Amino acid sequence: MTVSSSGAIERVLERGSFCHVATSTALGPHVTPMVYAFTDGRLWVTTARGSVKAGVWRRDDRVAGLVLDEGTALSFTGRVRTFDALDPATWGRALREAPVLAIAAARFTAKNARFFAGYAVDARHIPLAWTPPGRVFAELSIERAAIIEKGEVIRCVGAWPGTVPTHERFRALHAGEDPFGRLPTEVTEAIGRGGDAVLAIEGHGGVVVVPAPWAISGAGLYSTPTESVLALADLRTPAAPAALGIDHPSSWRAREMIGVMVRSTAQVHVVDRLVTGGRSASSVIAAARGKPSPLEAGSDAVVVALPPERIVWWRGWSSGTAVAV
Repeated sequence: MTVSSSGAIERVLERGSFCHVATSTALGPHVTPMVYAFTDGRLWVTTARGSVKAGVWRRDDRVAGLVLDEGTALSFTGRVRTFDALDPATWGRALREAPVLAIAAARFTAKNARFFAGYAVDARHIPLAWTPPGRVFAELSIERAAIIEKGEVIRCVGAWPGTVPTHERFRALHAGEDPFGRLPTEVTEAIGRGGDAVLAIEGHGGVVVVPAPWAISGAGLYSTPTESVLALADLRTPAAPAALGIDHPSSWRAREMIGVMVRSTAQVHVVDRLVTGGRSASSVIAAARGKPSPLEAGSDAVVVALPPERIVWWRGWSSGTAVAV
């Protein structure tokens, strides 16, 4: 597909600040926010040579992402190509596409100049993996895209066959360990107990990333995308590998970015198809969306329970993993 053929898609990509990029791993989806640039119909990002994403991309070129621009979200899937000065396998295409790479690098530098300024301020503290010698440049080409506004898919480009299977019963988790109880205090204080997040979930055609409000309610962690948005993932069962990404970004200093990625086997509950538990599900949705608890959450309402299996957290250049017992 040609991104430039859709003005609405191009506008989101031009104005967005971060792209939440997802890949499929043996442990399930992996999703993190990345600064990017958009030029010539493609997105350009950079990542550490030893990162999870770089390792996956060496053997699997599928990629998914989500870009947010105020009230509009763009979900896409496509392919990735890497350019690595230390990988001979990429040298040939780097030489062939040198003019394109030069333009992309210039665009990337200009669009993210504020972060380069932040690196300059923190130069003495930056790990080698975050410096240019430790990075690889990557091109993300878009094969299909969907524009989302106010929880509704308003336009699709490419084929998005969609189904949302559901469990028939929902039971809120009221007792047990705090889902974020094993994380550093400064991380949990920054991300809070609910708000906006992204959900990377693996369906029939691979990983898809969608916007999904989230909340901790009782002892449970939940996300609440609408049914039309979750349908983009084309799930075949109400249980699927997933990762919830919650981040507290900085406008210019990587050192101040804080976030978590929760890996889980997501359990999907479409409220208007529940046999039992509809009232509890509605309360979870109200907590995630910041509205008074309704008696009926509406026909578009979905509660995705995310019992944490592994939580990756980061604070600037420090990171760690908490594993559920």
